[in-house]
Amino acid sequence: MTVTDPRGGSGIALAALLGMAACTTPNGEAISKGGVDPALDGHVEGFAMAYCLRSLGSKGLPEPEARVMREQGDRWAQVVVERSSGDITLFFAMMPALDAAIASAPMAFVKDEAKAGSAPAPVYFCAEIIRQPGVANAMAEARDALAPAYSRR
Repeated sequence: MTVTDPRGGSGIALAALLGMAACTTPNGEAISKGGVDPALDGHVEGFAMAYCLRSLGSKGLPEPEARVMREQGDRWAQVVVERSSGDITLFFAMMPALDAAIASAPMAFVKDEAKAGSAPAPVYFCAEIIRQPGVANAMAEARDALAPAYSRR
């Protein structure tokens, strides 16, 4: 599946956009780098992204944009919770690391030539937040805690 650049550019693989590094075993089962179940990996990363989007109110976004980000974060988290295995409260252990990273990092901005200024890039901001070392460690701990439930799927 590809996503076409609205400016007329070439298609970009959806997997590349989402940062999924999945491959398959000889019998066709998907695995991710390090042998982590791709569903578990996606759910942990998805929960972290959803929580970040939900938490952007303090980053100075205009209220209409902040509301959209909260709604999208809520929906993303709901999908993760509905599709996850095991104790969903194990995802919550990531929240302090996410809160600290969100509070300390400046919002990402892009040039906005139409307004002769800049515009916030909240999704990019959250993608960068979940790659910060403290958050990445919290995500790894959540994966480890949830792995037994996902191995029984």
